[in-house]
Formats: sequence, C-alpha cells, structure tokens
Amino acid sequence: MPPDINQIEEERKGRLSQARNIAKLGKDAFDASHGSPKAILSLGKRFGKHWPIIAIAALFDLFALIPFVSVVVNICFGAILFMYFGKKRIISGVVLPIGILSVFDFIFSLLPVNIATAIIRIALKETVG
Repeated sequence: MPPDINQIEEERKGRLSQARNIAKLGKDAFDASHGSPKAILSLGKRFGKHWPIIAIAALFDLFALIPFVSVVVNICFGAILFMYFGKKRIISGVVLPIGILSVFDFIFSLLPVNIATAIIRIALKETVG
C-alpha cells in the first residue's frame, strides 16, 4: 500500500521546521560570538560603569610609589579586586596581572600596576559577562 500523502507532507514539514530551528540557533550563536554592535558597550561606558574601582586603583598606585611597599600594596588591591568582581576569572583577571606587574613594579616602582590590573579585569568582565 502506498504511503499516505498527508504523512509524507507532515514529515517534510517537520524536517523543514527542524532545519529552520538549527539555522536560527546557528545565527544566534554567530551573533553572540561576534558581538552585535548594539550588544557591545563603548569603551567610555565600559570603564565609566566601574569608575569607583579605577579611582581606588589610582589611590593604591600612589601608595605603591613607596619603594619595597609597592608589592604589598598591589597584593592588597588584588584582594579588593577579588571582592569587587568575585571568583570568576580570578587567575587571568587578577592574579596574573598583579603578580607579573608587581615584579616589574618592585624594580621600577613607577608603574601603574593597579590601574592596569583594574582595566584588564574590567575588560575581561565585560567581554565574558
């Protein structure tokens, strides 16, 4: 007995609907990964949203101008960043920048380590969420 025409049409509709859903998911994934212009904040808005932590970073950088105290001040500011942003991306957002830049700050003592770390952490937070 030949297959029912309605059944064949229903199967085709189901496959077409499934293909459309997959295409829509692919488009949504592409838009999310490449960032639509509306979803990406401008640089000024991004840093303006976190101005208190940048101001505190500047204050801690002033205290870090004192030789041999700078590393301790940088570690204290790292703890503040940890409390401000939370555990997400702690290694790449706080520990690595503070650690690496503190080594150079110990030698030169003029680097704005805390501001640089705050900017790195803000950039990571806004790109990841």
